[in-house]
Amino acid sequence: MAEITRRGFICAGAAVAALAAAPAVAATGVKTVAGKTVVDLASNKALAKVGGVVELSIAKYGKVAVVRTSKSINGYSVINLSCPHAGVVVKQSSGGWLCPAPRGHGSEFALNGARKAGLAASDLRSIKFTATSKTLTIA
Repeated sequence: MAEITRRGFICAGAAVAALAAAPAVAATGVKTVAGKTVVDLASNKALAKVGGVVELSIAKYGKVAVVRTSKSINGYSVINLSCPHAGVVVKQSSGGWLCPAPRGHGSEFALNGARKAGLAASDLRSIKFTATSKTLTIA
C-alpha cells in the first residue's frame, strides 16, 4: 500500500470539499399548468445525479429546492427553503442548508431538509410532488 503524502491528503480534501459545496442552480424548463408547477428534468442537468439541486420560486410556497435523493423515478425531495424558526431563506452549504439569520441562530439542515442543529425545532417543510422519467410536478 502506498503512503499518502501531506500534499496528496490536502489536495484530495480540497477536491471533496469543492464537490460537496457545488451550489444549487436555478431551475430551467419550468412551467405552470392548471395551478401546478412542472419541472422538465432533461432541462435541469444538475438533477441527473444524486445530490443534485435546483432552486425555483413558486408563488404558493416561495423559494423551494428540488433535490435528487436517489436514482429511482420518485428519488427526489422538494423542500421549502424558509427556516421554520426564523422564516429566513436558508442558503446551501457543504452537504446541506444553513440559516443565515443573525445572532447565533445556527440552524442547519441536511440536503433533504432534515434538521441537524440549531434553534429550529423541525425539518424544512416538505412539499408534495409527483415524478415521471421526464417531469416533476409540484402540487
